[in-house]
Amino acid sequence: MKRMISLPTLIAVGAVAMAGMALAETENAKEMTLFSEVQIDIQKALTVALEGVDGKIASIEFESEDGKAVYEAVAVSPDGATTEILIDANDGSVIAQGPYMDDDDEEDDENG
Repeated sequence: MKRMISLPTLIAVGAVAMAGMALAETENAKEMTLFSEVQIDIQKALTVALEGVDGKIASIEFESEDGKAVYEAVAVSPDGATTEILIDANDGSVIAQGPYMDDDDEEDDENG
């Protein structure tokens, strides 16, 4: 049996997709604005992250965390444990440090 999709349904689906893309572009624009105003560069953030851990930095990236500009570093210790370090991108202070949880794992936990 063939199913027909109505024109209003297609329009509604398209509108939702367009709204999602617009929201993503807005979030990206906000993050770029935050990035353009940061006071420390990623090299300084890397130095700060290395000072607080025994091991190596596996990754570091700029992010917007609750509207605040931060660098998120992930360190791996010699025993393989991973640690996340959040560094304020404006003053270079360590905001938080603790066990690393992959963002995909967090989304899975939230979605059940």
